[in-house]
Amino acid sequence: MIKKLKNNKLLTFLLILGSIFLILGVFYITIINNENKTIIKDNINNYYIAIKNNNIKYTTTLIKTINSNILTNILIWLLGISLIGVIFIILIFIFKCFLSTFTFTSIIYNMGLKGLLLGVIYAIPMIINLIVTFFLAYYSLSFSIMLFNYFFRKKDYNRKLIVKRYLKLLTISLGISLLSSILEVFIVPKVIKLIYF
Repeated sequence: MIKKLKNNKLLTFLLILGSIFLILGVFYITIINNENKTIIKDNINNYYIAIKNNNIKYTTTLIKTINSNILTNILIWLLGISLIGVIFIILIFIFKCFLSTFTFTSIIYNMGLKGLLLGVIYAIPMIINLIVTFFLAYYSLSFSIMLFNYFFRKKDYNRKLIVKRYLKLLTISLGISLLSSILEVFIVPKVIKLIYF
């Protein structure tokens, strides 16, 4: 595995970059000002109060969640087709890494040990989406590199096979994102309520 990582510079680059921003997300809650900490705490409390009182608008929330996840996937996929989308793919990926651990640690920071299990449960859909984002980012960047080599270095590729695989990647990512959205909106709140309320 280490040998494969050494030979695959793009994969190594994404793993290192992702790890850096995952770590930054962990510690960011400790350096933001008290006003922002209060806002975050209020949002977390409102979420759990909504679960406790059955005030979650499932249909509206599901539509928003699906739109967010699917639009992100489509955007990364489309950016992979362009030669200028590389930097934006990387920015989306590192933002997702940062946001995942920031959200998780914010829950623990505001709720103490009780927030540990809550954070783990809440983070499951985020982890799924982050994995999808990672693979999308990797293959989208690979596709951009392939296009660059094809147009500017005159390297030959089996274009039909590559495009077919790239389309299949989008289909699979959208399917997984749809399932993670359902998990986030319907299953996670019910599990949290079952355990804590």
